[in-house]
Amino acid sequence: MSESTHILVVDDEPDVEGLISQRFRRQVRAGEFAFSFVRDGEQALRALQSDARIDLMLLDINMPVMDGLTLLARLRDAQAAVRAIIVSAYGDMPNIRTAMNRGAFDFVTKPIDMVDLEVTMRKALDEIAKLREIERRRAAAERAKSNLARYFSPNLVDILAQRDEPFGPVRRQNVAVLFADIVGFTALSEQMPPEDVVTLLRQFHERMTAQIFAYGGTVEKYVGDAILATFGVSSVNDHDAGQALECADGMLAALDDWNQERIASGEAALGMGIGVNYGPAVIGDVGSERSMSFTVIGDTVNTASRLQALTRTLDTPLLVSDSIVKAAGRDPCDHLVRILGRLKDGGEQAVRGRNHSVRVWFDPACRLFTRTSGL
Repeated sequence: MSESTHILVVDDEPDVEGLISQRFRRQVRAGEFAFSFVRDGEQALRALQSDARIDLMLLDINMPVMDGLTLLARLRDAQAAVRAIIVSAYGDMPNIRTAMNRGAFDFVTKPIDMVDLEVTMRKALDEIAKLREIERRRAAAERAKSNLARYFSPNLVDILAQRDEPFGPVRRQNVAVLFADIVGFTALSEQMPPEDVVTLLRQFHERMTAQIFAYGGTVEKYVGDAILATFGVSSVNDHDAGQALECADGMLAALDDWNQERIASGEAALGMGIGVNYGPAVIGDVGSERSMSFTVIGDTVNTASRLQALTRTLDTPLLVSDSIVKAAGRDPCDHLVRILGRLKDGGEQAVRGRNHSVRVWFDPACRLFTRTSGL
């Protein structure tokens, strides 16, 4: 059996309660309607505050203490969800217009035509049900978007939420790609309980992901301790390369802060390697309708991964391609100018899996384990 619809009757005429109770006695006995009665607007406000189940009001205009039009204005200002049907002998056009402008659903004149009143009530209740369904769907969509945000970056959530089809068109465009991981993670994890490994990864991902999102990046995937981030996936602009480079600098600064905390608590400092590249890539969904992934693939992505691995050989936490430096230098901000000014040309470097070498840049002031001397 469905829950009763709660209706508040606000009218100071003593015979109204008897008329309503008599007319709708079958609906009340069947549990369809549940009526409560008050005599003025102030009593109505108290009833609404104490009973959140009230869906509909039958509201007179001329009442002592607080009239019906004043009550409507108060409810409108409070953005109350309850709907009101005016039931009044004052059915002149100015009163009708004022009531409707203040949010009344409809107007029934006295003496009350009970058939007309019931039809009007059911119309109002149908409207309330429609509005509740819209709100339910909106809330469900917000929950779904929030759940997506637990697993995808904001840029990717926006892309996924706007789609009606699971697979979007594949496109080719320039993107900045950043790979980062913890130095020596495999050896470190072998010495730790699995629960502590997961805690470490969560702490690492949380700090690094915050920097990626702060600079407009998208986390494409986590692979163990490694993070693949892209810049320019949702929308391409002239700042993608610069934002990737600034993000890398921010990630290293975040690692310094975390290492200070770790050392203070008796834990070892961690190192990180970051490789950044810029160039064309193919962007789209891969997989099946049952399980799919939004991904970025191509030589640009592979080279960024190889640069990240090369940080071990060159003993630097940050290794960026010449394409990133050139793209970032086209319109740099002050912060980016300082980052670019620190970079040193590392010359042409052989990269595993590529026939041609890659010109790279690094920061000579940075060592692999930390950017802060003394740690």
